[in-house]
Amino acid sequence: MPDPDKPPRDSSHGRRRKLNATSYVVLGMLSYRPATSYDLKQWVANTIGNFWAFAHSQLYDEPARLVADGLVSETVEEGGRRRRTYELLPAGREVFQEWLASPTTDQTEVRDLGVLKLFFANFSEPADLLRLARDRHESHKSRADSYTEQREEIADYADRWQLRTIELGIRYERCVEEFWADLIAELTEEQQP
Repeated sequence: MPDPDKPPRDSSHGRRRKLNATSYVVLGMLSYRPATSYDLKQWVANTIGNFWAFAHSQLYDEPARLVADGLVSETVEEGGRRRRTYELLPAGREVFQEWLASPTTDQTEVRDLGVLKLFFANFSEPADLLRLARDRHESHKSRADSYTEQREEIADYADRWQLRTIELGIRYERCVEEFWADLIAELTEEQQP
């Protein structure tokens, strides 16, 4: 059983490599079934990509690193495009399960440019602040509506935890939508003579 405090050994350099969030996403997605990097990119775009941003290049590069770590196997298609299909190995499943069982105490990051602009709003014009509030309200409303549609589309085949994840996304977006709606009302009232 691998020591959870020691990252997998990087066989090309004889040292241990620390896995990152992308590593665990790839291991998690491969827990469902074998996939190409393209498959991973598509799955992530339609699921996790809704709440965790990934550069596409990460999803193309990380599987090869996990192969070198001995956590994933690779099968190369003969002829044609020579697509590489990755499959989770028992060591990869074990590392993934250890990660799932490990404590998660990191603070949640909110990286919303609208919140950053709001923080500095005392340097802006009232009309710019109202426009910001309206834009952010519409953006969060649109995202919540989109998540609601996605939930309806996947309800028949998604597992319980995938549905709970999208539910959290809907609740978050509706909460932030409400915040901006309240700010719009406040700013509009302030502009009344």
